[in-house]
Amino acid sequence: MNNSSYLFLALLILVFGCNQKESLKSEITVSGQLANSEEKIIEVFINDDISSYPLDENGVFSIQFNSEDPETYFFRSGKQSFSLFLIPGDSVYVSGNADDFNNSFKLEGNHVVENTYLFDKSNFYYESNMMDLMSLGKEAYFEKKDAFFVEQKNRFEKLTSDNDLNPEFLKVEIAYFEYEPLLLDLYYPNYYAYTNNIQSEDVDFPAEASNNKLSKVDLGRSDYLKSRSYTGILEVIIDKKKKEILNADPTLKSDPDSSEKATYLAMEDLLKNQSVKDHFHFKHVKSSLGYRGPVHVKPSIDKFMAENQSPKLEAEMKKAMDKWAPVMPGKEVPDFSFLDVSGKHINISDLRGTLVYIDIWATWCKPCIAEHPHWDRLKEEYKDKPVSFLTISIDEDKEAWEKMVDLKKMGGLQWLAENGWKSAITQHFFVSSIPRFIILDKEGKIIDPSAERPSGNIRATLDQFL
Repeated sequence: MNNSSYLFLALLILVFGCNQKESLKSEITVSGQLANSEEKIIEVFINDDISSYPLDENGVFSIQFNSEDPETYFFRSGKQSFSLFLIPGDSVYVSGNADDFNNSFKLEGNHVVENTYLFDKSNFYYESNMMDLMSLGKEAYFEKKDAFFVEQKNRFEKLTSDNDLNPEFLKVEIAYFEYEPLLLDLYYPNYYAYTNNIQSEDVDFPAEASNNKLSKVDLGRSDYLKSRSYTGILEVIIDKKKKEILNADPTLKSDPDSSEKATYLAMEDLLKNQSVKDHFHFKHVKSSLGYRGPVHVKPSIDKFMAENQSPKLEAEMKKAMDKWAPVMPGKEVPDFSFLDVSGKHINISDLRGTLVYIDIWATWCKPCIAEHPHWDRLKEEYKDKPVSFLTISIDEDKEAWEKMVDLKKMGGLQWLAENGWKSAITQHFFVSSIPRFIILDKEGKIIDPSAERPSGNIRATLDQFL
C-alpha cells in the first residue's frame, strides 16, 4: 500500500471513528476498503438504478449520494456483497478482505448494529441453503422454511431486546417476518414445477391456504412500502387481478398493449391508498420505460404524472425520462463501429441512405432466436425497399457467434459489438434486456429507440418512414 492510501485510510478512520449524531443533511457517505479485491468497481443499487464507483489499486473506495428517506441499499463488488440501512446524513466505513469476506467484514459509523444484523441475516440465509428450498417436496419445504424463520425471528428478538434500534429499520424487519413466509409459499408451486420439470398444476401444495392468507393482506400499508416482502406480496395480488381481467375480456386480450392496460385496471381496482397507488404506478411505468422505451410508454407516463400526488416520485419520473433524452426520436446516433463476420471493422454510418432496423441479440438468448423466423420473413418482404436489416450480436464468445451465423446460414448484415453488454451501442441505448430493436431513419437519426419486434406491428412503422 502506498503512503497516500495509508493517509487516506487514516483520515477515514478518524472521521468515521467518531460517534456522530444523526444529521438532517441529505448526503450519505459510504467509504472503505475491500482488501485483495480483483474488482475495479463497487456497485450500489439506488432507486432501482445501479451506480458504479471505482476501487483503487488497494480496494479503497468512497461513495456519496443524496437521499431523502431511510432506505436499505444493496452494494456489490464481484462476489462480495452487503446491504446497509442508511438515513440521510449517515457516514459508514466498510472494511473486509475479499479472500475471507464473511469473517473479515467490519463496519464503523452510523447504524453498525442494524447493518451487522443485516449482514449476518444474509449469511444465515445462504448457509441455510434457502436457495434450494423450492426444489424440496412439500413436507421438507415447510419443515425447512419454518425452522429458518423461527431461528431468524429469535435472532431478531434478541437484537431488539439488547439494542435501541431505528424505528424505520424495525418496521421493515417486522414486515419481513409478517410477509416473507407467505411470499415464499406463493412462489413455491411454480419454482418447484420448474426445478422438477413438471406442470405447476401437478404440484402437491395447499394453494388454498396461501390464497386465504393472501385475501387478508392489507393493501393500504403505505408505511410498509420500504419492505420488499410486503411490496412483493402486492405485486402477486396485482398480477393475479391482471390475469382475471384479461381472461374476462377477450377484446382486451387481443390488444398489443393488453398487459399494460390490464395492469392499470388491476391497480385502479385494488389500490385505494393514494401513496400505495402512486408507488406501484411509478414502479410499473419505470419498469415499462426500461423495457419498452419512451415512445411506447409516453401515454402511461402522462397518466402517471396527471394522477400522482407524490412530489418525490414526480421528480424521479422526470429524472428517468431525462436519462432517455439522448436517444429520443430525432436524435442522431454516434458512428458506432462493429466487426462483421470476416473480421472487418465497419461503421453504422455505412448504412446511411436507408432505414436501419437493428436487432441486438446473442446466441444464448432464446427469445432472440424465437424472433429469427419473423425477422427472415420481414427481410424478404422488404428486400426491394431501402431498408437495412442489421443484426448486432453482443456475444462475449466471438466463436459461438461465428458458428451460429455459419450453421444457420444467417445472411445479410451480421455484426458483432465488442465488449458485449458494455459495448458502446448497448450503453448508449440503455439496453438492459434482449432482444432489443431500434429503428434509424435514412439520415442516421433515431425513429424509435425501443421498436416493435418483427413478430409485432413493426410493418406500420417501416411503411410510415419509407
